[in-house]
Amino acid sequence: MEPKRQNITIIKAVLIFTTFTVYFFLLIKYFYPILENTLRVHTSVYWYLTGYILFMPIFFLAVIMCRQEGFKPFSEILSALNIRKFTKKDLKYAIISLILCFLFSGIIFLISRLLHIYFGFKELHFSAEFIEFEPYVGLQKLLLFIWIPMWFFNIVGEEILWRGYIQNRLNGKYSWLLISVLWLIFHLPFGIGMVIMLIPICIILPYAFSKTKNTLVGIFIHGFFNGPIFVIISLGLLKI
Repeated sequence: MEPKRQNITIIKAVLIFTTFTVYFFLLIKYFYPILENTLRVHTSVYWYLTGYILFMPIFFLAVIMCRQEGFKPFSEILSALNIRKFTKKDLKYAIISLILCFLFSGIIFLISRLLHIYFGFKELHFSAEFIEFEPYVGLQKLLLFIWIPMWFFNIVGEEILWRGYIQNRLNGKYSWLLISVLWLIFHLPFGIGMVIMLIPICIILPYAFSKTKNTLVGIFIHGFFNGPIFVIISLGLLKI
């Protein structure tokens, strides 16, 4: 008998998101400061190590829950998580959604900048409030090799759990709206400023997944939105 995806309730979806949000808060409150007080390295490394502890469980939980449904071989797990090749429709949604994410986040950044200049409001940034990030210089740029695997678990882990597993198993035409809200709440440990900057992607990406049912679309949008911005900032090409 072939395994089947099992629908999940809204309560279970909220519980999973809430658990990882609380876990995220605890890591920032307790684990991150320990790293700051013990290590004497570039501040980004504290986040990389925290990120591994945060995102690897997210990644493996999605795989474990698929296996509990009876999906054992790698190919079956990919199918259970809605990971498949792009169709023309998928590619269209992925590219247009990515452009819209950059566009609307840019508009928010511009409005924030203007409010800061003319009215003295605090400016919003694409950075967490707990990180004082200085661009890499010299050999520090090699630290990006520590970031790359963490970035993988971040992007792929979130997408296979939030979209491939949870959103894919929620009933309801507008379940993507619930995922949008829960995903925004998950980012609260970064600070309210960064949450505001992430509103566009937290709405657009779940909607794109609802239209394509392809987790690879989410990975594409999330990865190209997150990765290039971070690299540009870390190399000092964009001030945060």
